[in-house]
Amino acid sequence: MTKDIKLNRRFFMKGTGAAALLGGAAIGSSSSFAAGLGQSTPMSTGVNFDEGYNRVGKNSIKFDLIKMSNPGKQLDVGMGIADMDFRTMPQITAALKKRLETENWGYEIPPLDLPDNTVAWNKRRYNTDVPKGNILNSVGVLDGVLSTLMAFGKEGDKVIVQTPTYSSFFTTIHQAGMHEAENEMKLVNGRYEIDLDDFEQHVKDGARLFILCNPQNPTGNCWTADEMRSVGDICNKYGVLVLADEIHCDFIMGENKYVPYASLGEEYAQNSITYKSTSKSFNLAAHRTGYMFSDNREYIDKVLKGGHQRLLLNIMGMIASNVAYKHGDTYIDEQNAYLTKNAKFVEQYCAENIPLIKYKVHEGTYLAWLDCRELFEKLDAENKAIELTEYNKANNVTATDFFGVTSIKTYRTGDYMKEWFMDNAKIDINPGENYGKGGVGFMRMNLATNQKMLKLALDNIVKAIDTI
Repeated sequence: MTKDIKLNRRFFMKGTGAAALLGGAAIGSSSSFAAGLGQSTPMSTGVNFDEGYNRVGKNSIKFDLIKMSNPGKQLDVGMGIADMDFRTMPQITAALKKRLETENWGYEIPPLDLPDNTVAWNKRRYNTDVPKGNILNSVGVLDGVLSTLMAFGKEGDKVIVQTPTYSSFFTTIHQAGMHEAENEMKLVNGRYEIDLDDFEQHVKDGARLFILCNPQNPTGNCWTADEMRSVGDICNKYGVLVLADEIHCDFIMGENKYVPYASLGEEYAQNSITYKSTSKSFNLAAHRTGYMFSDNREYIDKVLKGGHQRLLLNIMGMIASNVAYKHGDTYIDEQNAYLTKNAKFVEQYCAENIPLIKYKVHEGTYLAWLDCRELFEKLDAENKAIELTEYNKANNVTATDFFGVTSIKTYRTGDYMKEWFMDNAKIDINPGENYGKGGVGFMRMNLATNQKMLKLALDNIVKAIDTI
C-alpha cells in the first residue's frame, strides 16, 4: 500500500473527509429564449435539456407525492420541490451502472480521489482553497447545519436567518431546540438588501449563530463581497458563528458572481463553516451526500465531538459525486445557460402577458421569486383564507401532513393561493409565507424544467387569470 493510499484511508476512516460535493460556475450572457423554444438543442455532454425527463410514476416528491397529496386534482407541471427535470449527466449514470456489476455490498471506502476532486472543483471554479483535511461528510447540508447548531449552541438559543429564506432552516433550528431570529430584508428597486441595524440588534439581543444563504433561496441574491463583509464584521466583533449554506453556488445567472464567504479573508474564514453538496448542481438529492468544511480546525473538532455522524455515506452517492466533480464542468455551464434562458423568458412573458405577476431575472439559484401581490389582492386571498379556516374549524375539516399528523386544515393567504394555482392553473408552486417574514404576496417557482413545460405552466396561469 502506498503512502498516498494510507493517507486517504486514514482521512476517510476518521470521517473528516468524504462524501458529497458541489461546485459552481458563473456563466456569461445566453442567447434569447425564443431561439431555443420548440427546437431541439443537443448539448455536447449528450444531454438535451429541451427533452426534459418524465419523472411521473418514479416516486418523485415533485410529481407523484404532490398528486397523492391532492387527490382528484390535475397537475400539469410540478414547480415546488427544488430539484430538476433533466436527464442526469451521462458519465454519472455510466459510473453507477459499472458499480452495479460488482455483486457485493460489503463495507466499502469512497473513491480515493474524492477529497482531491472536491478541492480541485472549488479551486478550479471559484479559486477557493478548501482545506482537504478539514472536510466532513454529511448526509445533506441541513444535517451538517443541525450538527453545528447542536455543537455550538444550546436549547433556547436564537439563530439569525435573513428572511425571506429557505423554509427548512426553520425546521432545522427547531430540531435543535432553538428559535429563529428573523432579520427581514428590504426590497429596494426589485432587489433585496440586508437591514444591518436590525441584524446587529439581534446580535446585541444575544444571538450567537447566523445561517447565511449564499446565493439566497428564495430571493436569488448573489451576495457581493461587501454585503457579506458588512454582516461578517458584526459577527466577528461579537463572536457570532457564520454557517454558510452555499448549496446553490453553481447556479449563477448572466454576469452575476458567486463569492464564497470563506474567500473574504482569514478572519471570516476562521469564524465560519461552509456547507455544500452535488445534490443541487447535478440533481443528486436522492443519493443523500453532502459535505462541510472550515479553515478553523477547532470548529471541525467541536462538530465531531458534538456527535456529528462520522460514518461513510452511501457508496453510490459518493461515486456519483466524485464523477460529477471530475467531469461536470461542461454540463454545469450548459445547464446554467439553459436555466438563464428560462429565467429571461419568464421575465419577458410576465411583462407581456401577466401584468398581475412581477418578476425580474434573479441572480442565483434556479428559483423564481414571483411578486404576486396584485394577484393576491384581486382574488381577495387574505379574506378567502380566513373564511376557509373558519369553515373548516366549524365543520371539523382535517388534513394529514407529510409526517402523518392529522389536524384541522387551516389556511394562510399563501396556502389559499397555492391551492388556487393548483385548481386553476394545474401547477404546484410554493407560498412565500413558507420563507418567513416578507414572504406574504410572493410565490416561489422552480424553473429547472424544459422550456415546453415552462411555457405550459405560464400559459395555464394566463388562462386561470382570465377566468377571474
